[in-house]
Amino acid sequence: MSSQYSISNKKRIAKNTLFLYIRMMLIMAVSLYTSRIILNALGIVDYGVYNVVGGMVVMFGFLNSALAQASQRYITYGIQKDSSEEQIKMFSMLLNVHIIIALAIFVLCETIGLWLFYNKLVIPTDRMTSAFWVMQFSILSLLVSVIQVPYNASIYGHERMNVYAYISIVEVLLKLGVVIIIKYCFEDKLIAYGGLMMVVVVFTALIYQLYCIHYFSNCHYIRYWSSSLFKELLSYTGWSLIGNLAWTFNNQGMNILINMFFGPIYNAARGIASSVEAAVSSFLYNFIIPTVPPIIAAYATGNVKEMLDLSFRSSKMGFLLFMCLSLPLISILEFVLEVWLVTPPPLSWNFCLLSLIYMQCNSLSGTLQNIVQATGNVKRFQLSNGLIKIMALPAVYTIYKCGGDVVTYLWTLIFFSIIGLVVQLDAVNRLIESFKIKSYINLVIVPSLLAYVIPLILSLYFSQMRLNLLQAVGVILLVLLICIVSVCFVGLTKYERIWIVNIVKAKLNKSNG
Repeated sequence: MSSQYSISNKKRIAKNTLFLYIRMMLIMAVSLYTSRIILNALGIVDYGVYNVVGGMVVMFGFLNSALAQASQRYITYGIQKDSSEEQIKMFSMLLNVHIIIALAIFVLCETIGLWLFYNKLVIPTDRMTSAFWVMQFSILSLLVSVIQVPYNASIYGHERMNVYAYISIVEVLLKLGVVIIIKYCFEDKLIAYGGLMMVVVVFTALIYQLYCIHYFSNCHYIRYWSSSLFKELLSYTGWSLIGNLAWTFNNQGMNILINMFFGPIYNAARGIASSVEAAVSSFLYNFIIPTVPPIIAAYATGNVKEMLDLSFRSSKMGFLLFMCLSLPLISILEFVLEVWLVTPPPLSWNFCLLSLIYMQCNSLSGTLQNIVQATGNVKRFQLSNGLIKIMALPAVYTIYKCGGDVVTYLWTLIFFSIIGLVVQLDAVNRLIESFKIKSYINLVIVPSLLAYVIPLILSLYFSQMRLNLLQAVGVILLVLLICIVSVCFVGLTKYERIWIVNIVKAKLNKSNG
């Protein structure tokens, strides 16, 4: 792997990553506090109902997820190569397609969704009316989010991550305000929570749209339709659809299965695990996101070697970063849950632990999809990876039907995640001639796993202990120190250590100067 990187790319990625991390730190703190308040305000059953009903609606957004990737790819590609007029046409076409998708999702939610709601979900009889309105509010929120995608893609494409950070902070503060209001007002808190969260989604979407219209010349809608472009988008999206359908089934489909077999109490436990997972994985997500436009731009300009260098390094750095965040948390997980929630839902510890390990497995394939997305040739990758992932749902259904424990779905997801990594590597190898599986294993997977083993064992050992505050602080500092040492001397190469030290020195010199 080459040690030469575009200086402008590195500076831009570092700057965008910094903005996203500032955003993430605030959002994580507020979101975790919000989860505690809303669990207390709604109660375990209503919290579980909100998670399963809202999750079921999100499941129908798999159409939008596939198009979101297409939007980011085509807008970023257009910024690099197309004229302003062509960019406007592309944006308008993408918006047209997302409006069509929004209408399709609305029909699916109000037909199949309602059938699932009344016939398959396990919801207490006295909460059915409230749950119905939560579903309707969730549908409207999803429709707004679908139409919003081309605007978000434009922000990513122009690499204005600071704007994304600022607006996201406003959004999470509004959600905190909603939770505080819910705690002290309203008789039916479940309906009020669903309705006010929808208002927040609509408001933040308007902010994004107004910003894009004002600052980006390509975000001006015109009446335009291109059948050839529509077919091209469908072709790209059609194969991405399989991968996104698989992801949605793994995520929200599992929520429905848990509800069908075990009831809303365990949906509450899964909701808590999802909050922890989202908080920690946001670090990884905010590390990966700034690398997507440069990866696509490198391929668009014919610099395949730089694209692969950036992808390899991003995958390994992402894995090691997630390790340094998740393992200290795992080591004091029970203490954190008791302090955070006071009375956590049953099996919250098990859900959180296995969810973090599952996310760690997924992080190994961090940027493989970005390589494929850059080429636009997503057929083999999405088909093979999607089919592997989608097999997890019937597997878990069978396990539950045979009397399996509720947490076995996470072990199943971990197993299929490992199989999926093998399949993804083969698909990328067939797509990019200069991509070598052996190189990825030697440069990314092997050093990452070697750096992970000892800190993981230590974290699992400490996680079995009941700790007081002083002990918890000592444990988390010890595990974090061991993670950092393992990363520096096992996970990173000599060049990568020098590169990081030079960045830190430059920042310190700049601060002192």
